[in-house]
Amino acid sequence: MPVKPDSRYADRPILRVAAPDGSQRDVVALRLRRPTASGPSTRHRLRPGDALDLLARRVYGEERLWWRILDANPVVHPLDLESGDGVDVPAPGPATRVTRARRF
Repeated sequence: MPVKPDSRYADRPILRVAAPDGSQRDVVALRLRRPTASGPSTRHRLRPGDALDLLARRVYGEERLWWRILDANPVVHPLDLESGDGVDVPAPGPATRVTRARRF
């Protein structure tokens, strides 16, 4: 069960567990604490219509990296955020750099 390097679970160990039917399954270990910030971040005030996936697309070039913004803030669920709330947005790192193929 490979985990992609840009996944929210990239740094989590893979555990082998017994399912209720007795079969063995690989699962990603849960994160019990919020990760610590590993670099600079900027503060962003949410405007009406802002959503974490749209903000991630503007900052990182990829909307599926919304979890990076959520992990940098104490909120538990993205729907807990409202217009006017401030969120810390981590700087793009190796897992958020977008590589684009050249077109000829």
